[in-house]
Amino acid sequence: MSFAAMSACLSPTLPLPPPEQPEVDGPDPETGEVRLRGSVPSKAQVFAINLRSMEIRGEIVGGDGHYDFFLPAEVGDEVSMFYRKGTDESQSLLFMIRDPDAE
Repeated sequence: MSFAAMSACLSPTLPLPPPEQPEVDGPDPETGEVRLRGSVPSKAQVFAINLRSMEIRGEIVGGDGHYDFFLPAEVGDEVSMFYRKGTDESQSLLFMIRDPDAE
């Protein structure tokens, strides 16, 4: 086996890019949740973690890659979002829950 072939086998795979910034609705004062909507690569699993409460939510997306789910969160909470496609995991996107009434 040549050195080039050996080094190709040993090279690490690059991490998947982070998800794009989701559309965030809320938080809803009645439910204490935000609604997260967006898209990731098709047939992936998407996850969001509230870093204050450590609550995690997510879903498996279909062929179109769109997700739509709720996460318990308050204004000022930081959320880490990532997705998995097969055995690969994306880099995380970190964002803060903003006051929907603030301009």
